[in-house]
Amino acid sequence: MQFKDLIRHYETLEKKELIKKLTDKNVKLLEQEDEIERLTKELKRVDDLEEEHKRINGKLQKEINKLKEDLNSPLKTMREVGVL
Repeated sequence: MQFKDLIRHYETLEKKELIKKLTDKNVKLLEQEDEIERLTKELKRVDDLEEEHKRINGKLQKEINKLKEDLNSPLKTMREVGVL
């Protein structure tokens, strides 16, 4: 329904009906605003989790690389001296 049609429709209503319709619309709008706020908070929480996940993954990757270096160092030395 176009906005002008909606206004025309509202103009045909009795005062009591108009108040009820507008009150119902306001209730729906408030519910939608609450849902938008809830979803916005949830999105921020998910974004924060993603950042934390990236930070932890970066830290773990560094630890994995360090462990690989630590493991390869004795093997490399053993190969160089001919043990392996």
